[in-house]
Amino acid sequence: MKIILLLITFFLSTYANIFDFRTLSSDFVQTIQNEQNSTITYTGSFYATDKKVALWIYKTPVEKKVYFIKNRVVIIEPELEQAIITTLKNSPNFTQIIKEAKQISKNRYMTSYEDTNYFINTKNGLISSITYKDKLENSVIIKLKNLEKNIVLDSVLFKLNIPKDYDVVTQ
Repeated sequence: MKIILLLITFFLSTYANIFDFRTLSSDFVQTIQNEQNSTITYTGSFYATDKKVALWIYKTPVEKKVYFIKNRVVIIEPELEQAIITTLKNSPNFTQIIKEAKQISKNRYMTSYEDTNYFINTKNGLISSITYKDKLENSVIIKLKNLEKNIVLDSVLFKLNIPKDYDVVTQ
């Protein structure tokens, strides 16, 4: 009987709310397709905390880092030697989007931000993909691989460092 109670407790704590997390870490493949069916695919890694801090590290086809730090977004583009600083009004915070999602079917959730509907698919109690149409009507699919929840992430990972010789663009 104790084993059954432990298994039920484990199951409920694991699947009670899959969007409750302290940290997330994942590899991703992001595909963007426009209305003319032209497609571009990005790959990289994603890290987030429940403190409204996130980092997207794009590896292909171009390298860049996108930092979400509270209400600010900073995009570091090494090939252009520039940093773009903007606010969350211009960019969605996926940590917030994930946490505010509501279940619409067994493994599918939805949330809205700035007139955009985000659909989150899950598999085995973890996020497997996020899909949406951006403001330019592009279809965006972000597939997450090797997702890990509540692992230790070094705070140095989220430390923003804009090289001194980079142009800084504020939007």
